[in-house]
Amino acid sequence: MPYKAELKKLQYDHLFGHVDINTSQIDVPDDMFNGWQKTLDLLAEIVDSPAVLIMKVTATDISVFTTSNTQGNPYNRHDSEVLGNGLYCETVIKNQSELHIPNALKDPEWDQNPDIKLGMIAYCGLPLTWPDKTPFGTICMLDNQEREYSQSYRQLLERFQNGINANLAHLYQQSELQYLNQILENNVQKRTTELAKLSEKLIKEIEERRVIEDSVDYYKSYDALTGLPNRLSFISSLTQQLNASIPANTTVIYFGLRNFKSINNSYGYVVGDKLLQLFTQRVQSFLSSDTLFARVAGAEFVIAQPKCDSTDEIQLINQIITSSNTPFTIAEFTITIPCCMGIAQAPSDSENAAELIQKAGAAMDISKVNGSPYTFFTKQTQLNIEQRYHLESNLVDALKNGELSLNYQPFFCLKNNKVIGAEALLRWNNPILGNVPPDQFINLAERNGQINEIGNFVLHTAIAQAAKWFVIQPQNFRIAINISPVQFRNSSFAEHIENLLSLYNLPASALEIEITEGILLQDEHVAQHTIKKLQQFGVRVSLDDFGTGYSSLSYLQKYSFNTLKIDRCFITNIEKNEQDRELSKAIIAIGKKLDMHVIAEGVETQAQDDFIKSEECDYGQGYLYGKPVTADLFEKSYFS
Repeated sequence: MPYKAELKKLQYDHLFGHVDINTSQIDVPDDMFNGWQKTLDLLAEIVDSPAVLIMKVTATDISVFTTSNTQGNPYNRHDSEVLGNGLYCETVIKNQSELHIPNALKDPEWDQNPDIKLGMIAYCGLPLTWPDKTPFGTICMLDNQEREYSQSYRQLLERFQNGINANLAHLYQQSELQYLNQILENNVQKRTTELAKLSEKLIKEIEERRVIEDSVDYYKSYDALTGLPNRLSFISSLTQQLNASIPANTTVIYFGLRNFKSINNSYGYVVGDKLLQLFTQRVQSFLSSDTLFARVAGAEFVIAQPKCDSTDEIQLINQIITSSNTPFTIAEFTITIPCCMGIAQAPSDSENAAELIQKAGAAMDISKVNGSPYTFFTKQTQLNIEQRYHLESNLVDALKNGELSLNYQPFFCLKNNKVIGAEALLRWNNPILGNVPPDQFINLAERNGQINEIGNFVLHTAIAQAAKWFVIQPQNFRIAINISPVQFRNSSFAEHIENLLSLYNLPASALEIEITEGILLQDEHVAQHTIKKLQQFGVRVSLDDFGTGYSSLSYLQKYSFNTLKIDRCFITNIEKNEQDRELSKAIIAIGKKLDMHVIAEGVETQAQDDFIKSEECDYGQGYLYGKPVTADLFEKSYFS
């Protein structure tokens, strides 16, 4: 007999009277609340809605119980509204049914809704109800643009509704139990039979909990999406396999799907997850029973095949390549996504499972950079790894040891040949390694987590220096600073810049933030929000290396930039390459048409200078005008 039915039987037997639960006094525990918060954040990410809420209703008002942590979400926890004003959620609660409004502005019944003041014109919501039919509130999705929520998204919302209603039922049952236990204490002589029945239910709950715990243990070793072993489980199994085989003749193949993030961005995470599942099934179909297969990261997998000769290796490699290159049909989409892979072998490369995976992964990274389908781990790969570790070990203390500094390269106004600003360029001089080029250590700092600390050093140093120069320079002087994607995607980045400008007393108009296409690929919503906030308080935003990305023109449509920087690769060959000349002309023309300033990078010859001047480019930067120098040399050269 179900647990709730057993409680009702106690009532019907008139042993304890009517169980009357006041749902307004039931508290939602922290762990359950945190689970609801994760549910909202996950739903907002999948559906790509700026606001997903759980609302709670009382006799007089309705308030935000919890809200998704998303950019552009105007709702805060505990925000409330008095009932009777025609809110979306009030209607859902009243009718106890779904309400779906694609655009309230076009609907006479809803065009005066209070949520419109917050910009939310699209709505889809479902009721949340206690088991005794008392309303708890709603779960809803809102958007600031017209939105016809698809059936799949509405079904997903319903699934989350069912889960939360199940949580409410659990809390309600706990309250019933507490109530009954109080009555049982007052009716000792009558409680024996009933306690026995409750004990039986408790045993069942314990059994169910054990099932859940077993499930948790399973997911500690296995990937929930694909059902494959995870990295730790794979290492354990590979270690056993290597120890059982003497010599340990095993091939480890580490492979990843290229540009998988763009699949999630273009088609959504539901399609991306389905693609990973289908790809996993394809690979499993040709693996032998003694082959180990695991998912070790987002779109990265690893295979270990024992007693693998060269013929078997090539066959397995080709099968993996075919599995990824064969188009995937998901819903109405046909998607092809190539892979890259790295191969390491035991015992020649290592007899340690973790090292084999690491070396195969390093070989895959080289394959990814070179654009080749696969790469075998070699001595050169090992040298690259050792060099990277050597760099990393020295980079850890570089900032503390005062090894990092800034050079400044001037911007020249091509109309009057005057310096109007400078770009701050990071330099690393190590006592052992000497001068390390930025392209060797910036990516390393981004991977090991140092980039935020280093980036703050650059911001503080450059803005403080610019504030000194601004006092002795004309009002149009500005400093340009390159920003890492890791720094830029911090939701409080714009506020941090505003605080630094105030700290060093530098006008916002004297600062230009340079970003690259890589930043825009990370998260469009974050990028648009941050660029807009920076420009609102006067900071200029420049698109660096323009013309080298696949989607550069589309970025000019989506984002508001103050400056375009023509990548040096176009300027370098401008005297010999007709195509580079025409592209440079086009970029300058586009920039002027869109009312942006244009800077040509890498100008080194008089002919290049003559060309960009003839095309009315605004500014030039390069060795012809001045090399990067220290702050003191810059000041002596251009301010004296």
